[in-house]
Amino acid sequence: MISRRQILFLGMAAFAEAYSGVAISDEEAWDVIVVGSGMAGFCAALSAKEEGAERVLMLEKGPLIGGHTLFSSGTIAAVVSEGSNFNGPYSDSAELFVQDALKTGGKKGDPDILRRLAEESGYGLDWLRTKGIVFGDSFQARAGLRKRSFAMLGNSAGRSYVMLLNHDRLEKNIPLNLRNEVVGLSLFSKGWALEVSTPFGRKIIKTRSVIFATGGSTADIARRKLFDPRLDENFQTSANPWGRNWDGAQGDALRIAERLGWAVTSGNGYQIVPFWGGRLLDYAGGDIYVNVEGRRFVDENRPWHEVTKILLDKKNPEFFVITDSQSRKGATLGVKLLSKIIMKSDSVEEMALAMRISPVNLKQTLTEYNKFVENGLDQNFGKRFFAQKINCAPYYWGREKLHIHTSLDGVKTDCDAQVLDKDGKRVDGVFAAGEVVGGIFGKDRLGGAALTNCLVMGRAAGTNAARFALGRKDG
Repeated sequence: MISRRQILFLGMAAFAEAYSGVAISDEEAWDVIVVGSGMAGFCAALSAKEEGAERVLMLEKGPLIGGHTLFSSGTIAAVVSEGSNFNGPYSDSAELFVQDALKTGGKKGDPDILRRLAEESGYGLDWLRTKGIVFGDSFQARAGLRKRSFAMLGNSAGRSYVMLLNHDRLEKNIPLNLRNEVVGLSLFSKGWALEVSTPFGRKIIKTRSVIFATGGSTADIARRKLFDPRLDENFQTSANPWGRNWDGAQGDALRIAERLGWAVTSGNGYQIVPFWGGRLLDYAGGDIYVNVEGRRFVDENRPWHEVTKILLDKKNPEFFVITDSQSRKGATLGVKLLSKIIMKSDSVEEMALAMRISPVNLKQTLTEYNKFVENGLDQNFGKRFFAQKINCAPYYWGREKLHIHTSLDGVKTDCDAQVLDKDGKRVDGVFAAGEVVGGIFGKDRLGGAALTNCLVMGRAAGTNAARFALGRKDG
């Protein structure tokens, strides 16, 4: 078992090693090149190597590995069976997973890919366990609809996944080059030639198979505004909440796909969530949202697109999130307390005065809510799942607003992760996985399923890309 101290050491070593880059020769084609180093990219590269591809290369356009996975809570929705290594609701099934995902996405998702996510999610968790990842008990994720999610113990699961998968990459001798942006793609006699912008100029790198795991387009303001003019530069992403950091989710692969005539989905848009303000919890039922009058305005467990619609229709879409000392806080607690994004109050009255709202209103709201918890039904908004009352000081609270979190449109693939052209035909030797792929979830994403997608389809992309490169047809 790898300790937390070892994880930190491995992470520091990995970042230093990755910065050095590796020499690239254009004389011989790689078997598989993976573009992107988030969860999907790592799962793809490691699976390609495990399938027998000897020459596997990872390219990352940013200065650090990890992509948006670094900022993730690490929640993975999975269907597990009795007798497995996981404590879960064994009454769950692939059928229920697909049903819940389609319901959340407005019946616009891809049932074939969703079914693959469900059927292979438990195997994916087992595979991650072989990499040193330790999971806790199941819980109901935000907008997860039922108790089927898992995460690594502790409060930095996403970052820990990256560190441990990167450690496996080093063990498997898979080179990774940072600040290598793929800007073009063309066919050559034995596969694909990638035009890559590096700190030392442009290079052409050849490969038999290529996997795009470049993330979505949440940081592509022009593309966002085409979908909804309100999603302009005033909206920050959940990976760059204060607008001061670099966010690489700029739709690179989508532009390449459009130039080459591949299918790119449209009409699903973006998942917009409250993320970097007052919200501290990654699970449902442990906090409430109140407006500037101290009143609740929504069932906090509803799918994000429903909560978002209510907030976007308001003149001021900001609100307060309140939890108490009983809840399990996420990884952001420390930095939010230090920066005073989150405050602690020893009483409801103290909290209300600091919020500049009526103590009478806020006390009434909490009293009413706690009665709903006792009865198991929120008579105002229909909420039925509660993890706890909110009545144990100190109270943790903060002002929250919306951030653009996930792209729901992207490159179109089949359920084997192979990219499709506009006629629905497979593009030989080209695969994609993770958020870069569109149309999987529809109008909204089932809670906990983003990393499930990266895990399951990343592994599928790596396996199938290796088989294509090696000229194997076995399935």
